[in-house]
Amino acid sequence: MEATAKHFRKRDAILNCLRNTDVHPSAEWVYEQLKAEHSDISLATVYRNLARFKERGEIISVGTVNGIERFDGNTNPHVHFICTNCSIVTF
Repeated sequence: MEATAKHFRKRDAILNCLRNTDVHPSAEWVYEQLKAEHSDISLATVYRNLARFKERGEIISVGTVNGIERFDGNTNPHVHFICTNCSIVTF
């Protein structure tokens, strides 16, 4: 039971991280934001949960920028712009 609660805490933390930022992060960025508070989280856990959230429509993939997939926790219809100079994704 305790392992399951831990699993959901990590999953919730990943989703909350995405929903509370405007930077359109990569999986690596999410991992870096969470590893201090969740020392047992792995990059594989972040990737696995991002895929699950994307499949369920809880997040969207903005696309691949410089070979790295970027995500958005805001699923409301809106456009994204990617700067060709610095690769920042904005809306």
